[in-house]
Amino acid sequence: MADESRPADAEQSQATTAPSGDSRPIYEIGYHLVPTLAEGDVAGEAAKIRAMLGDAEVIKDEAPRKMTLSYVIERPGAGRREKYGEAYFGFIKFAIEKEHINGIEQKLRAMREVLRYLLVETVREDVAPTRRAVFTSDRLEGETLKKPVAEAEKPAEVSEEELDKSIDALVA
Repeated sequence: MADESRPADAEQSQATTAPSGDSRPIYEIGYHLVPTLAEGDVAGEAAKIRAMLGDAEVIKDEAPRKMTLSYVIERPGAGRREKYGEAYFGFIKFAIEKEHINGIEQKLRAMREVLRYLLVETVREDVAPTRRAVFTSDRLEGETLKKPVAEAEKPAEVSEEELDKSIDALVA
């Protein structure tokens, strides 16, 4: 069940301070929940995923929000294939001992509400994407680049005697 005493915006993103000597590896779970869940049930399912982490230190998490998927995900269900074009996406970044990871993965696989998940080992700090350098040049400012035009080749003058020799060489 979701913790009712926690404010709604704290559920969106939460960071905790870690002990300075913590040597546990850092993991992140990104997950998609099925879109057939009611809006009120989504927070409860996210709380179940968070609860399965046990005594793990949660570094950051984001409540699931509905999004359109890049492609349709199919999975077998109740005698037919279920197809989903959207899902609720959320993630949790946490520190835990390596021995607990297999158990967490088994529990995630068993949850019918989890459409797909990804569990990766990562770093504690948030890694911001590097900014790309933008290069400018005033050398061509105001000019339109034009495609170079190739000059037409002039036919070469060949004497009849040279032409006959090359034909004889090809035929022989």
